[in-house]
Amino acid sequence: MSRVSLIALCLALGFVVLVNVNCMKCGDKIARKAVESAVEKASGGKAKIDVGGNVDLSALPAFLRYPGALAKARWAMSREGTTGTVYTFETADPVSSVVNFYKQALSGWKNASTMESGDATILVYGTEDEKQTTTVTVAQDKDSGKTSLTLLYTKKD
Repeated sequence: MSRVSLIALCLALGFVVLVNVNCMKCGDKIARKAVESAVEKASGGKAKIDVGGNVDLSALPAFLRYPGALAKARWAMSREGTTGTVYTFETADPVSSVVNFYKQALSGWKNASTMESGDATILVYGTEDEKQTTTVTVAQDKDSGKTSLTLLYTKKD
C-alpha cells in the first residue's frame, strides 16, 4: 500500500471513529486527542483534528475553497513528506452548483474518477506530477436540506 493510500485510509477511518465517538457538533477534546493518538500510533505519522468554529483552512489552496461554505471540521495527518487533510463543509447551495464549481476549479488537473449516485457525487482529481490529489464528495443532507461537502486533499513534498 502506498504512503498516500495509507494516509487516505487512516484519515477516513479516523474521521469515522471521531464521528462515532462523539458527534461533530459536540466534539469533545478528549475524544479528539484519543483519536489523534490512535492514528499517530497506527501510522507512525502526526494527526490533528479541528472541529467547530476554528477550523484551520490555511493548508487548503484558495481555489479549492467553496465560496460561502461553512467549515465544520478538519482532520489532518502527515507522514514522511506527505500530508493528507479531510475538510468538511456545509452550504445552502444545491449539489449541482457545488459539483460544477469543483469541475471548473479542477479543470487543469487530471480527472481520475467521477461517481454519481442519487444525491451524491464523488470527484477524484490529481496533478499531472501526482504530487497533489483531491477527492471531493458532495451530497444532499435530507434532514437539513443543506449540501455537505467533504474534501480530501493530499500533497507530497
